[in-house]
Amino acid sequence: MKYIPQIEPWIDGAELKQLEEVISSTFITENKKTEEFLNQICQLTGSPHAIATSNGTLALVASLLSAGIGDGDEVIVPDLTFIATSNAVILVGAKPVFCDVLPTSGCLDVDACAELINEKTKAIIPVHLYGQSVEMEQLEALVTKHGIVVIEDAAESMGVFYKGKHTGTFGDYGIFSFFGNKLITCGEGGVVLTKTTENYKELYRIKNHGRDRKGIFIHENVGYNFCFTDLQAAIGVAQLQKYETMITAKKSHFKLYSQLLADIDEVEVVDVPDYVDSNYWFVNILLESPADLNDYLESKGIGTRRYFYPLHLQPCYQPLQRDCPNSLALYEKGLSLPSSVLLKEDEIKYVCSQIRSFYTSKLKR
Repeated sequence: MKYIPQIEPWIDGAELKQLEEVISSTFITENKKTEEFLNQICQLTGSPHAIATSNGTLALVASLLSAGIGDGDEVIVPDLTFIATSNAVILVGAKPVFCDVLPTSGCLDVDACAELINEKTKAIIPVHLYGQSVEMEQLEALVTKHGIVVIEDAAESMGVFYKGKHTGTFGDYGIFSFFGNKLITCGEGGVVLTKTTENYKELYRIKNHGRDRKGIFIHENVGYNFCFTDLQAAIGVAQLQKYETMITAKKSHFKLYSQLLADIDEVEVVDVPDYVDSNYWFVNILLESPADLNDYLESKGIGTRRYFYPLHLQPCYQPLQRDCPNSLALYEKGLSLPSSVLLKEDEIKYVCSQIRSFYTSKLKR
């Protein structure tokens, strides 16, 4: 059997057709195809406004800038996330404060978050991790009490709904990433969702050199170039046309993994609560010594990935260390299995058979 990567995008002639349309038009920078892409994002998520950015990290930076976050401010971020979440806080001059996560989902522990709030806390960035969702009702009650901005990092959660509402639409801002490993990809790219016209206009000025529209040379503010392109949008439009098929496939893959691994006592498949409709971005398992299984599966032509390295352990963040035991425990036990949309049933069966073989061989030793 050929090598099975942990994750890969579904790219075919649909993306090429959209790209040819854009290239033939000669309008390859941010133009009508980007508008089409953003309209589709709004339709899917139910958000009234969406702004395209160069990538997900800059979507976070733009949101923080729009919210007025800067020097002297503190922003609470979950300890278990890709480092872009906290890097964005650093990039605007603020201080990330690491918060522990829930022991199974890996999402922000709202109770632990409440204990970290002080007069310097200006924002919270909940991360909807691996297709899970933060308990947003609980978080909304907390921030309403304290008047704190919420910027949802929904980079991994396109297609994830919390109690019937799409992630990224609860907070003041919500961001998505369209990096190559996401459910919907543009190769690179990001989007910010926001509820108000005021925030929409401010975000647009931030990402467009401080002006309200392109093609003019009067700049109301000092801004940046965080712009998107119609080339990226073309891929995104084609990807969104496959969205329903992708979601159906991902749910089917998770169900099959769960069935095939159910009787392996050493392995726990990480599920989602009933109130979350997941995109099952990554199929995750918890076990002792995930590094050993990772090496074994790699030797059998199967790609896996360890959980994100906790932020409080990152070499670049040593001055910001704090204890986050749940985050650490998940890193020490978590492993992401092959999770691509185009996985075939026999490939999933092969992966699970090799996991079974790993534990059988350990018993023999």
